[in-house]
Amino acid sequence: MKIRPGRVIAYLFLIVLGIFGAAPFLYLAVLSTKKRIEILAQVPPTLNLNWTQIVKNYNEVLFSQGMLAFTLNSIIVVGIATAAAILIGTPAAYAFSRLRFKHSEQLASTILSMRFMPPIAVAIPLFLMVKTAGLQDSYPGLVLPYIAFSLPLVVWIMIGFFDEIPSEIDEAAMIDGCTRVGVLWHVMLPIVRPGLVTAALFGALFIWNEFLVALYVIDSRAFQTISLGAATLVSAQRPIDWNIAATVGVVTVIPILLFSLFVQRYIVRGLTAGAVK
Repeated sequence: MKIRPGRVIAYLFLIVLGIFGAAPFLYLAVLSTKKRIEILAQVPPTLNLNWTQIVKNYNEVLFSQGMLAFTLNSIIVVGIATAAAILIGTPAAYAFSRLRFKHSEQLASTILSMRFMPPIAVAIPLFLMVKTAGLQDSYPGLVLPYIAFSLPLVVWIMIGFFDEIPSEIDEAAMIDGCTRVGVLWHVMLPIVRPGLVTAALFGALFIWNEFLVALYVIDSRAFQTISLGAATLVSAQRPIDWNIAATVGVVTVIPILLFSLFVQRYIVRGLTAGAVK
């Protein structure tokens, strides 16, 4: 078998890129196993696992500092907001892809352009609306803004998937007696399943990492998300316990990393199928 130099270079580039991508997290994971004095004394720290210290660090972060509760809050908010965005955004994307009505392209462009608007641009109006509605310090106060911010992304991804499917499939299903809703539910959704997972992952990543909305909406510790809780926990330390800060970082990354690995095969299929162009 002939080895192509271009392919070897490509693989080497991917390996180097993978090392650079994984190195910060691996370094963070190593720091989370140490005592503070060990981190200050050793640069870089050696990989000498002390299970007693590991249990102490993670017990401190998860239970004493409340990161487990923050993680559960984020899982609840991410799950509800992502599911709602998919349920609302998928039919909208199908309509934009298949139906042509007056100003449909302008409306689609307007919705998609909202994706480029940073949350800081609407932070103050959002805070006033949430406070007026009595939704401050509550799950709905977080979920509703996150649905609004995630919808443009979901619509954008799903339009790409629906556009790749020939319209003749819709026509054949409708000749057989399917309604538009029936075509979407029974024919389109099974075909665009990779797109649904891809859209869900990108939406979940955005919500999981989002900080500003939670900062404006949540005052009570009981409803803090993992990003807000992590920032509050680390900023409250004087001086900073680097082992605790590293443990917080690991706890923040692990859940969404596991979710990404779980849906990895769908992500690959989704990206290669043209979901994100």
